[in-house]
Amino acid sequence: MKPVSPSKVKPKRIKSPRIVHQHERRSHWWALLLLALLAGIGWQVYSFGVRQGGFLEAQSNRELSRLNQELEQSSAALKEAHAEAVRYRRQAEIEVNASRALQEQLAGIEKENAALKSDVKMLRSLISGDNGSLYVRNLVLQPLDEPGRYHYAFTLVQVLEKVDVTKGKLLMKVSGKLKGKRKRLDRSEFSADGEKVLKLEFSNYQDVSGEIALPEGFKPESLLIEFLPRNKELKKMSKRFAWDDALAPPSAKLPGADHTEE
Repeated sequence: MKPVSPSKVKPKRIKSPRIVHQHERRSHWWALLLLALLAGIGWQVYSFGVRQGGFLEAQSNRELSRLNQELEQSSAALKEAHAEAVRYRRQAEIEVNASRALQEQLAGIEKENAALKSDVKMLRSLISGDNGSLYVRNLVLQPLDEPGRYHYAFTLVQVLEKVDVTKGKLLMKVSGKLKGKRKRLDRSEFSADGEKVLKLEFSNYQDVSGEIALPEGFKPESLLIEFLPRNKELKKMSKRFAWDDALAPPSAKLPGADHTEE
């Protein structure tokens, strides 16, 4: 037998046998079982979530629909309430304006009624006192800016019913002192038109007004107003007024106008 040369011998790999222990197989089974259990639980949770989510969505949609309906109803009610408020406000404004106009009208009537009562009282006193049928009403003297100049206004009234038209001449005289001496000025001396008398023709009353220009240094004390009627039924009227009693503040508004017949 020939010896084998070492260089010709091929080495062989020896595989060691694997030893499988029993406890390793059991661990794999437990892991697979745990994974299956977790998958089942996950699926149950997912299914529950889907079912629960669907239920909440339906409930939310119903609640949202109900809220939208209530919102529409509230909006409609608010719109109607606003329109009703506008109607009430307009009605209130109309009533307030009507009430204000009525109050103003009532105040005017009361003022007119008071003036009429005053006129009636004055007329009765004149008639009962046998003062005649002509008299002067509301004499006012108002100082002007220029010294010695005054504006005057008064009303000449005739109360006799049987006289339709009163005709006559009006005379005015200012009495006072000039440089310490008594002096009387006729209308021609203080009136701008230079006329001594003023011719009048009126029915029941006549407003008379004008200006008085006094000489420098003249101190007025009284004003005499006379009316000489042409009507046979009427008597002469002569009335003297204290100057200071008839004076009005410079800013006062005087009634009447020159030769205005009403």
